Amino acid sequence: MKDIQYSRLPSIFFLTALIIAHSALLTMAGEPRIHGFFVQPSLGYGATNDVKFSSQEEYDQWLQSMADTGAEMLFYQWVTHYENTPPTWYIDAYGGSPETDFAFYNPSSATINGIPTQGWVTPTEWTGSPNRGGKEPVNYLLDAAQKAGIKVWLGLYLNEGEDSPYNWWNAITDPTLSTEDIEAIEHHVERSIAVVNDLAQQYGDHPALGGFYYSIEIANIAFIPSINHPYLASILDRVAKAVHTALPEKQLAICPFFNTGLPTTAQEFGDMLEYALKNSELDILMLQDGVGVDPHTLTPTNDKVTKYFMAARNAAVAAGKPLWGNAELFTNQGTREAPQLIPSSMEKIRLQLETMAPHVDKIVSFDFHFMDPNDAYTFDPLLGDSAEDDSAMRQVLYDGYTAYWQEWHEQQRRAALPAVFSLLLQEEAAE
Repeated sequence: MKDIQYSRLPSIFFLTALIIAHSALLTMAGEPRIHGFFVQPSLGYGATNDVKFSSQEEYDQWLQSMADTGAEMLFYQWVTHYENTPPTWYIDAYGGSPETDFAFYNPSSATINGIPTQGWVTPTEWTGSPNRGGKEPVNYLLDAAQKAGIKVWLGLYLNEGEDSPYNWWNAITDPTLSTEDIEAIEHHVERSIAVVNDLAQQYGDHPALGGFYYSIEIANIAFIPSINHPYLASILDRVAKAVHTALPEKQLAICPFFNTGLPTTAQEFGDMLEYALKNSELDILMLQDGVGVDPHTLTPTNDKVTKYFMAARNAAVAAGKPLWGNAELFTNQGTREAPQLIPSSMEKIRLQLETMAPHVDKIVSFDFHFMDPNDAYTFDPLLGDSAEDDSAMRQVLYDGYTAYWQEWHEQQRRAALPAVFSLLLQEEAAE
């Protein structure tokens, strides 16, 4: 073995530092790639049930398939949810109230406005359930994420009950907030804070817990008038404070959306966001691109998206907070009222990523099930005309994006190497 040339050690250390810095550059802001996925844990996907997601191995494979696309985060859209239509078959089999906030973990008992919480899996005898020697969905999820190197942001609560007086969507349909609207909004604040405290106690020390996601969605409707800005800031601030009190090192994110068909401007949207960010402890603003639904606002010749991202970026900068983008991975062949969702094309998603990247710090996407490569999963309603079409379309998008990610990552690596060696040569010349 040759003797070590100690005079070369500074250069070696310098090159090592450059390589480390280069690795950091691969995860810098403004990248046109997906850093994480949303998952909407309906009763048939993403949460233990009677037909799938029934073992740690299944969860492990699921999370690993995300990690293989370069994903670093998973946003579990809610851990507690009031369903559109209460599942009467479930109540008949396992008991409970017809008005129930179902939780995908074993919740502490907390009845709010007459609505109790109930674990979705806890009382069952499904394969993989605690009664069969298994675990709760959130436990499976966090353990799988730890193995895959993914951080999980746990969503809090959303009420979508068609006949519930606390339905979130009914409360934000217009800028005149009635007493009933405010009661529904306050219900979400109260339940969300209760869920934060419960999750912090049960999962606060889990290494895969990345943060929390406020499951309510703010649009360019109800809170646009400046008279409503302080109330918006209040409902964000109270939940953010609960997060920071329970787990000071964790953050709270929220993901508003905009509808370009409404008679409000991007500037009004930005003004609303700026006030809310400046006057609350909310940590991270994410913005949906709205590309998947009518009106289709981003094509190679039509861009109604950028002005909203610019307005949101200005708001985030003014408040000193990050802005992330949320790319929709689907396209709607139907209407908002009668959607027929199918996976989008890689060409369209590339356009979305490249459009958002200059204005955001990171990009996440909604949602993974549009590109889930596991052909054992089928969805209701189907993506396409048959289970075969459903599986095939998802696989095409998964393969397309994975190839895009790998190609982009390699291009970034190759582009940075000449600069690394150039700096090394400059360092040597200066000696």
